Amino acid sequence: MDSRISLIVCLITTALACKPPATAAPPAEPVGTPAPTAVADPTAVADPTDVRIEGDHIVIDRHINFAFDSHEILKDSFDLLDHVATLLKNHPEITKLHVIGHTDSVGNADHNLKLSDRRSKSVMEALRSRGATQTIDAAGKGKTQPLCQEDTDACHEKNRRVEFVIATATPG
Repeated sequence: MDSRISLIVCLITTALACKPPATAAPPAEPVGTPAPTAVADPTAVADPTDVRIEGDHIVIDRHINFAFDSHEILKDSFDLLDHVATLLKNHPEITKLHVIGHTDSVGNADHNLKLSDRRSKSVMEALRSRGATQTIDAAGKGKTQPLCQEDTDACHEKNRRVEFVIATATPG
């Protein structure tokens, strides 16, 4: 009988020796530990320096150029449109944008109105193709809203423009 008891004790001892050790609980967070700070989005891009928000307008430092008497946007304006789209991506609080095209006073009023409308729509589509997700509409004003009245090249150039007006929510 003693040999059986010795065998049982040996088996129990061996079984206990093979049992995996108990896992320790992870250490508790110290009280008052600050929450982790948010990490900046590595894909975020700063607002371009040649495009900015002023009141209810997006102001651009140069003109968007089109082919003569056409709504085709010239390549030298592509980077400017990229910058406007970047600004829109950086400012999701802008939910709606009006793109307004203007012409100078040279030429037929009806022709200029249609041309400015086509140009504003080209700009709208260019912004959409660059990832702007805001609601964007486009309208042409032709030569009806000039910034100056003189019959000079400088005045005509100033009047040929595209404006970006930020729509503000009105209480309903």
